[in-house]
Amino acid sequence: MGFDLLIFDFDGTLVDTRLDITNAVNDMLERFGRPRMGVEEVTSYIGDGIVKIVERSMRASGTDVEERGASGTDLEKAVSVFRESYAKRLLENTAPYPGVLEALAGLDGKLKAILTNKAYEYTKAISDGLRLSRHFTIILGGDSVQNRKPATEGVELILNRTGIPRSRAVMIGDGPNDVLTAKNAGIASIFVTYGFNAPRTVEPLAPDFIIDDPREIIGVC
Repeated sequence: MGFDLLIFDFDGTLVDTRLDITNAVNDMLERFGRPRMGVEEVTSYIGDGIVKIVERSMRASGTDVEERGASGTDLEKAVSVFRESYAKRLLENTAPYPGVLEALAGLDGKLKAILTNKAYEYTKAISDGLRLSRHFTIILGGDSVQNRKPATEGVELILNRTGIPRSRAVMIGDGPNDVLTAKNAGIASIFVTYGFNAPRTVEPLAPDFIIDDPREIIGVC
């Protein structure tokens, strides 16, 4: 096989951000007088951008959140509180998964991009702080496009910018959104089992490759 363009998801694929996100969520919950949540529960809310993490966490805590706060907590205010906290916590505990740095070094001859539903400012700050950015030609966050994964807008933008045909591109990620994005865009997919999502939730989507260690990407690509 072999691919010329590797499109990586971020959270749960390149870096383990669970604890810092959980701590920011708990900061937010405490601000609104709600009980704290564990890492596993918060992790289950990750994958569709900040607003969804906040909304799901608040609702799970028994708090009704609404866009304008007409009869419940103002979602915009809750998102603002989360952002304020998370911006201070980006690199407290977050680190690349074991094997990621070796994998990226072993893939130096390949074009690589990041396509995540995480906000660009946080993605770039973490990538810079962990010295990952130098490996990637393009970094796109959830707010870099109008339609997040599993929509194909980000993939199409990356393909257009790089000039790589879709037959030579692969999406690498730990969640259903990544496999679905690849399928929707007509490119190959690699599911990593070490991330945020249990294999049972992703394997039914039939990713083209399944790996347990980032270094296995070198052999596939």
